[in-house]
Amino acid sequence: REWKNPARLPELTMATPEKLSADAIEAMGKKELLEALHAIAPLAFLQEKKLAGNVANVAKKAKKEDVQKAYEDLFKAGTFASKDQIEQEQLEASMKKAAIAEEKEKEKAAAAAAAAAADSGPSDDGPKRYQRVVNKNGNKQNYPKKGDKVKVFYTGKLEDGTIFDSNKDAEWCKANKRKPQPLVFKVGSGQVIRGWDEGLLEMSVGEQCTLNIESEWAYGKKGMPAANIPPNANLVFEVELAALVN
Repeated sequence: REWKNPARLPELTMATPEKLSADAIEAMGKKELLEALHAIAPLAFLQEKKLAGNVANVAKKAKKEDVQKAYEDLFKAGTFASKDQIEQEQLEASMKKAAIAEEKEKEKAAAAAAAAAADSGPSDDGPKRYQRVVNKNGNKQNYPKKGDKVKVFYTGKLEDGTIFDSNKDAEWCKANKRKPQPLVFKVGSGQVIRGWDEGLLEMSVGEQCTLNIESEWAYGKKGMPAANIPPNANLVFEVELAALVN
């Protein structure tokens, strides 16, 4: 299949470079030929030929004959990239990689927030430190027990209404590049804050409620800086117990 240059950046397309002779190509090493190809080929072409990326890494996997064929195909297509275009494409690829890394860091922060039960509050039983307001009744038949695995949708807010985490609020998820999908964990086993561990045990499948959790059973004196939760913050969670997982 002949590769066709996309309409993007037509002003940066360069004139036809001088083509290496067959003897020169034969004498070159695979890495050297790859470098020559990368110096004149658009990123989309390299991606199609599975030759994009760090030259040293690509050279370890690619066969020289495939690199040579790609070089010949590029000259047949006659669509070359200028130095400016290559630099711009490299910048775009770098920005995309950084965005992916940032998203992974956010996911790690969310997981850390969910697993911070050790700092969630007092170890004694005492009075419960949350209030549960039922917004929609569940089936009143299937209640989780300690150690049961559950699927939960939620939106976490500060008392002023600021959302700090959610797996169902469409606008927040889009802005934070998160997929709306349920959180799965073992309830009552310390994998989440104590207010959740205690409150979810009172819910039946299908119930939607508001959990107003005092800081002692949330993130306490330390807060959760990674999720923008300040110290001693009382939290409000809109929670739906979607299912019990066998």
